[in-house]
Amino acid sequence: MPGQRAGEPLVHAGPRQAERVVAVPTTISVRHAELSPGSVLTDELWSVVADAGCAAASIQLCAGTLGALSYVHPAIDHSGQRQATFSDTIAVTEPAFLSSGSATLGLRDGDRFAHLHASWRGSDGQLRGGHLLPGATVGAVPVHAVVRALHEVNQYSETDLETGLPAFTPARRPADALGQRRGVISRVRPGVDLHEAVLFACRKGEFASATICASLGSVVGARLRTGAGRVVEADWPATEFTELTGTVRYAETGSPEVILAGTAVDRNGDVHSGLLIPGQNPVAVTFELYLEEAAADGG
Repeated sequence: MPGQRAGEPLVHAGPRQAERVVAVPTTISVRHAELSPGSVLTDELWSVVADAGCAAASIQLCAGTLGALSYVHPAIDHSGQRQATFSDTIAVTEPAFLSSGSATLGLRDGDRFAHLHASWRGSDGQLRGGHLLPGATVGAVPVHAVVRALHEVNQYSETDLETGLPAFTPARRPADALGQRRGVISRVRPGVDLHEAVLFACRKGEFASATICASLGSVVGARLRTGAGRVVEADWPATEFTELTGTVRYAETGSPEVILAGTAVDRNGDVHSGLLIPGQNPVAVTFELYLEEAAADGG
């Protein structure tokens, strides 16, 4: 049945918007930060973004430990009101050794709002991951964050009429100062394949080459290549990426090259990593996709 397995787009109950990828070019500033042990993760991130004179950012969480932590992962909505929802809250009471993480900072109802996904290992060595709830703290080891402050963009979180779930949408804003690099921040709506979305955003920024990072969101299941002849297919309906990285080359030609790799958590709480198979990873609910211009390709 269509829409019941990984790689097949979900059909949501709400009205479908015509613009499937909202891509906004912007200049950016890159800041590296060590987040203080015991601090609230988002408070530290907001301090870095404010120092850059911005109100929105795309962020990579690279190393360190998390302290107090509550999270959820994707789940089936048995009420039938939505195609996907979240699990019950899971509390972590022991140190979590960060493996990867991504965050989007913006506004919701006029207040600062953050969307964070991460994967980590507990003291038992098991890899876990999910959507972090407000209040997560930095553990005994500082968390290293790479903050890409967006100078010409605001990010607004609202409940999406199509899916019934919250989503960030970028919008241009006047900038007091410009950053030194160029990027594109995008909202990708349900059904759009991630490879297609990346190429669209790259061309929107008029980049011949680009790198993808600091991106998070969900796809329908997930279909990942994990070795020669090996494919992992995560369970329907939604799998959330804690990390998405990749490259684009030759975007201005008729033969572009897009390579994406990621780490994602499924509805069972299992974490998967691998290369995304082109054309087989449509967005489930929303995806916050960030890419920035890369050096000219000499090859």
